[in-house]
Amino acid sequence: MAINRSIVWVDSGGNNTITLLRTSTGAGTIEGDILALSDADWFNQWEGTLFVNGSPAPTFAQYPSVTQQATLQFMCADGTVARVDIPAPQIGIFLSDGVTVDPSMITTLITDCIGNLLSSSLSPAVSYLVGFLNRRN
Repeated sequence: MAINRSIVWVDSGGNNTITLLRTSTGAGTIEGDILALSDADWFNQWEGTLFVNGSPAPTFAQYPSVTQQATLQFMCADGTVARVDIPAPQIGIFLSDGVTVDPSMITTLITDCIGNLLSSSLSPAVSYLVGFLNRRN
């Protein structure tokens, strides 16, 4: 059974974006890991009941906008790819090029995704593939 969690993120400029995490056991730890690696803050999230953060406190930093995201891709058991986006990612998670995610800086997130994060085919993540800076419009 898949458990879907939607999270609305807010950045220091007041912009927001929404992410969807599809998991087998719940996305609480993954959401916490993303929050620790992001300069955005969650505004509200739901995995059934809507929870509202009454005073989000995003940070203005190198990639302050939620339109700038670190996209992480995971290989799943059936060959599909699952994705996690970190809105307004902290600069410290990137290699010196400022674009490629350094996996040694996100080990907790990777560990929490393996076996729990699901692709759209509901196949569990088995390995981390790549992470990169991604700008969406």
